[in-house]
Amino acid sequence: MPLMLAIVGASGAGKTLSALLLAEGIKRVQPGPIVVIDTEALRALKHADGNPDRFVHVPFAAPFGPLDYIEAFKHALKHQPSTIIVDSMSHEWEGPGGVLEQHGAVVAAKGDRSNMSAWIKPKADHTAMKHFILQQRCNWVFCFRAKEKIKPVKGGEPEDLGWQPLGAEDLVYEMDLCALLYPGVDGRPQWKSPRMHEQAIMKLPGWFRALFAGDPQLNPDIGEQLARWATGSDAGVASATPHELAVRLDACRTRGELGVIEGDIRAAWPSLSVAERKAIEAAGARAHARVKATGKEAPSI
Repeated sequence: MPLMLAIVGASGAGKTLSALLLAEGIKRVQPGPIVVIDTEALRALKHADGNPDRFVHVPFAAPFGPLDYIEAFKHALKHQPSTIIVDSMSHEWEGPGGVLEQHGAVVAAKGDRSNMSAWIKPKADHTAMKHFILQQRCNWVFCFRAKEKIKPVKGGEPEDLGWQPLGAEDLVYEMDLCALLYPGVDGRPQWKSPRMHEQAIMKLPGWFRALFAGDPQLNPDIGEQLARWATGSDAGVASATPHELAVRLDACRTRGELGVIEGDIRAAWPSLSVAERKAIEAAGARAHARVKATGKEAPSI
């Protein structure tokens, strides 16, 4: 099934690069181009790193209405992508021509701020866009801008809502994973918050938790494991400890055994420390030499 991933973060938290790294990992499992729909005045091109083939760049300027997003999605889908990155999805809600501006225009025309009918057309268009996304057979990574918010409380202190995505809640609800990046974390999400409303937007299902043990940065290995899960594999769940993996490598004698262990290593890799990775690599080199000496060459680890 297609992956639906969201990265919510403040400016400079690493949203765009993190989305690209996840998409590059997904591409290992589900080949195809990465398409970046860029509403940020061509800023995504900073991450091309001089390689024009890293992703297909689709510049997207205002108006940012939901139906305009659908047209951008249709254009991106012509490339038969592995993953579409939308950077940023927040413009659909708060940008020029977006849902809030459309509602405001209707209110201004009618001169009645209490008229809820002003939401009918903008929200209908938004729902049409959401259902369009849900019907596509490709992977998605949505980048949402985040802002610290408070909620006024009559007769009391304002309620601290923490960092919240600038966008429609119903679209965030559809995500398989929603990572929150605090300012300055360089793509390293946190999954616990003392603020209830902030915790509510973090979405980390149990079958993904092993991938984020040790709070790693978002990276291609995590993207690969997410994609393996989406294709029906259990590879996204690390079931073996580093010590167990090293012991199994030192005990194996056949290529078949190494193939099985290699799959478990790939699942556990994103959660391993530098020291644990070095120990696994050393044990893998010994196992490779041992199996090769028997004439039953092992896959590389």
